[in-house]
Amino acid sequence: MRVVTTVQIDAPLEKVWPLLDEDENLKLWMPDVIETTYPDGKPEGDPVGTRFVQKIREGCRINIYRGEVTAYEPRRLLGVRLGDGRNFSTDVTCRLSEQGTGTRLDYACDVQLISWLSRVMSLIGGPMMRRIVKRHMANLKRVAEGAGVRDSTL
Repeated sequence: MRVVTTVQIDAPLEKVWPLLDEDENLKLWMPDVIETTYPDGKPEGDPVGTRFVQKIREGCRINIYRGEVTAYEPRRLLGVRLGDGRNFSTDVTCRLSEQGTGTRLDYACDVQLISWLSRVMSLIGGPMMRRIVKRHMANLKRVAEGAGVRDSTL
């Protein structure tokens, strides 16, 4: 399953990038993310290969997902793989580019369904996933275009 979308954000790249790259800022537009931790520590340099764990609220449950940074170019590209290890694996790629005084975000999410149960659930999950991505992108746009997000210090 693949979900692809492009979002035009009326905010400079310096304001949009930290919303994707900094753990605490994720919560501003993805409010179901409870925390992100790094079992091997958070690296100082290139984060490609860094493993992380995210706790995400889904309805009444809190689920734990394991992830890895798969691509990283400051202010331009962020790729992560996230999954539960049993049912699915998701590869997310965010590409940013300056568009005048704004920012273009090209978002792609590829989901691999591992178990037979997840394949059956994809009939329901596909439309639900598209709604979640649409909501997250709208939240990101709203937060980036609003006040209160600190600019990157790059």
